[in-house]
Amino acid sequence: KGGGVSVTVGSGNSGVGGVLTVTSGRAQVATGGKIIMHSGYGSASSSGAITIRTANAGDKGVSGYLQFSSGTSSSGTTGSISIGSGAATEGAGGDMSLTVGKGDTGAGGSVTVTAGESTTATGGLVSVTSGEGTSSTSGLISIETANAGAAGSSGVIVMSSGVGTAGNSGSISIGSGA
Repeated sequence: KGGGVSVTVGSGNSGVGGVLTVTSGRAQVATGGKIIMHSGYGSASSSGAITIRTANAGDKGVSGYLQFSSGTSSSGTTGSISIGSGAATEGAGGDMSLTVGKGDTGAGGSVTVTAGESTTATGGLVSVTSGEGTSSTSGLISIETANAGAAGSSGVIVMSSGVGTAGNSGSISIGSGA
C-alpha cells in the first residue's frame, strides 16, 4: 500500500477554522499555472476516486457551499467548465448524476440551468441530447414531475418561449425524426 499524504489546517474553538488555499503561479505575458489533481491508477483494478465535498452542518447553520466557476475576462472569452465521465472500451459508459437535497420541513432544493446572456449577440444555448446508439437504439430523454404526496398536486411542466419586444418571440417545435 502506498503511503498517504494529509494536509490539515487548524480548527477553531471560538473562531472560524483555518483556511486552506492552493494557488498556482501567476504569469505576466504567458498563461498562468495549472492546478492538476489526479487519482491513483489501478493497473488491475479501479482507479481511485476524487471526492470534493463540504462538511455537514452543525446544530445551527448550513453546510458549506461548493462553487465551480471560471474567471472573468476583460478582452476575450472566459474559460469553460467541463465535467464528464470517460469512455469505456469493453463496458458501459459512466453515469453522471446531478441531485439536490431534499427538505424536511422546507422545500426541496432547486436545479436551475441557465445559458449565458449577451448584450450584443445571441444568448447562449441550452442543449440536452441523448446518447447515440451506433448499432442500436438511441438513448431516452424523460421530462416528468414527481407524483403528488398524500396531500397536494403533482408538479407542473411549463414549456414557453420568451417575449419579443422588437421582433418575433421564439417558436416551440416538437417532432420525431425523418
